[in-house]
Amino acid sequence: MKICLWSACQLALLSLCCVLMAVRESDGSFVPGRCLCPSTQDGVRGPLKDLKVYPRSPSCDKVTVIVTLKSDSQEVCINPNSPVGKKLVRCWNRAQKQGRDAKLCLKRRRKGKGRPAQMQFRSRSRGQNRKTSSPS
Repeated sequence: MKICLWSACQLALLSLCCVLMAVRESDGSFVPGRCLCPSTQDGVRGPLKDLKVYPRSPSCDKVTVIVTLKSDSQEVCINPNSPVGKKLVRCWNRAQKQGRDAKLCLKRRRKGKGRPAQMQFRSRSRGQNRKTSSPS
């Protein structure tokens, strides 16, 4: 029985395709219980030292946001659906897209900054705001 070289190549190519598809399908399946953060917080207090964002993966079906606190270097998992988590993920994605350092996302902006009227009010000293009982 003589095997044609062309048929043997087709069979080898078909086998290779089947193996590659099986590997790809098994790699994309979700394995529960493998996330880095089993529980999360909605926010943290204090200055932040480092930010790590892990996208969805075969081992975890949700985005993972981990911040490191400056005070005691403790790692805290942030809920990616909380307002703080959404801001950090959005900033991290923007930094990755533009090729910048993600540590710029750790600098928190105060709500009142940028408004001239509030900044003028805050720049006054305490003595100017107090009423005096006797004329000077």
